[in-house]
Amino acid sequence: MKRLLKSPTVNAVCISLFSAFYWFLFALQAGTADYEWLKYYDGSSPFWALWSNLILDGLLMNIAYVLIGVTILVVVLLIIRRRPYDEYHAAILTNCLIVAIILTLIAIAIFYWIVLSEPFWIAGKFTLFIVIHWTTVVFANLTYVLLCRWR
Repeated sequence: MKRLLKSPTVNAVCISLFSAFYWFLFALQAGTADYEWLKYYDGSSPFWALWSNLILDGLLMNIAYVLIGVTILVVVLLIIRRRPYDEYHAAILTNCLIVAIILTLIAIAIFYWIVLSEPFWIAGKFTLFIVIHWTTVVFANLTYVLLCRWR
């Protein structure tokens, strides 16, 4: 496992596959002809109404493009690194992944609580969870790559 963590190529492939999967989901959703199923009709929550309107206005593809751009930056920084990372860098990557996992687990817990408290409009809530998850993983990886470039 440590050998895999030391390889910039493995990291680049993993983050690329992860981002490609989520980009595919966002592009698939953006390609649907009818967004009305994503409209939040209950007026009790201004936050969910705002999130619904942002989805309907095409924000998801803008978020996807930004995250794909960050992923490309991470991959380029990983590819131009000629040598494997050492033990110190592998420890930093492990810490970044642990932070991403902890933030994802917190997001899962909050998502579960939100769904239990109001099971209405699950698709929009799940979409927000995916945005948070993807953003957390991509930026944790970017943080790792940047920290390791100066050390």
